Amino acid sequence: VRAIHAALDGGVNYLDTAPSYTGTRSEQAIGEVMRTRRKEVFLATKTLARDADGAYAEVRQSLERLKTDRVDLIQVHAVNDFATLDQILTGTVKGLEKAKREGWVRFIGITGHTRPEVILKAIRDYPFASVLIPVSALDAHLNDFAKDVVPEARRLGIGITGMKSLKGIEIAKGSFSPEPFLRYAMSLPISTLAVGFRKESEVPENLRVARGFRPMDAGERRALEDSVKESATSANLWWKRT
Repeated sequence: VRAIHAALDGGVNYLDTAPSYTGTRSEQAIGEVMRTRRKEVFLATKTLARDADGAYAEVRQSLERLKTDRVDLIQVHAVNDFATLDQILTGTVKGLEKAKREGWVRFIGITGHTRPEVILKAIRDYPFASVLIPVSALDAHLNDFAKDVVPEARRLGIGITGMKSLKGIEIAKGSFSPEPFLRYAMSLPISTLAVGFRKESEVPENLRVARGFRPMDAGERRALEDSVKESATSANLWWKRT
């Protein structure tokens, strides 16, 4: 809770969570902060439900934990294969559309971790407002979402949230400086970057990088990609496992 307050105090205004994060603990912690600071943020959560009734119910449960009567964005979570895409287009989104009509939700988005072609089809088949996709120097080597999904989402006017800018690196490299990896992701043509943290002490460093952001040029991005190429495996990038 202190870390979230510190992030907001530092200028962060986008919060991303999900019921599945640490057994709802993430939503509950954010809810404690939202009691007094709801108007300061764009609040996003997710659903893993694959049917209309389940998705509708999950939104209501999230609202209770988040201590609010509305989320700005509800995202259909982890759509990583075409069978799941078919499920959510005939099921999940119907429940989310109902929640939207009732004023519980402003926008409906989608997240994908594994196969860019699935998310590419999703945004062409349904008017999702946003995508949440992995963007990192490691991800560039394995099922790269930045190559096709990002330009298509931009063409369609869809918001793009990047994620996992630091994930996999800590497994591959152990101790590392987050700055070049945050700069890499922030230099891509995305709308915003969701940066997770596990400890309160990580917040000041992430804020420092964001405040002093200097875009990487193409040469710098390629050099960072090359430096981590050997670590860009599905063992490190577990979300890319099919």
